[in-house]
Amino acid sequence: MLDQARYDAEVALFRRKNFLPGAWKFVDLNGARPFLAAAVKTKVGNIYTIQIELKNFPQYVPKVFVTKMLKRCDGVAMDSPSRSMHTLASEYGWTRICHYGAESWTPGVSLYKIYIKCALWLNCYEQHLRTGKPMDYYLTHQA
Repeated sequence: MLDQARYDAEVALFRRKNFLPGAWKFVDLNGARPFLAAAVKTKVGNIYTIQIELKNFPQYVPKVFVTKMLKRCDGVAMDSPSRSMHTLASEYGWTRICHYGAESWTPGVSLYKIYIKCALWLNCYEQHLRTGKPMDYYLTHQA
């Protein structure tokens, strides 16, 4: 669970990166499903919302969702695990992003780094929509 010192460090990092205060928010930190909600603006100007679950953070890789069900360029929902598309099984009716392999995870990874990796994923997703190439064309896998 996110203790006060880690929470303070995460908030300070987002502020240092000049993240707009309204673009991210910690929600339900003392509840059953704590998460960080953050807006991501892609290079082409589309805005997505991601949720980073904090229940077992930073000890374990947090689940990250785009708060809608994305579709591949062929119209198929991105709701199941796909190595080539870097997705995991969906929950809440949302696409779940594969952003870190369990073997690559360390508790020192910041929420900001996860955010940056998810922003990269979303930009690659938009390239997939434009070109039809799988996410593997743009992203590499971690252990």
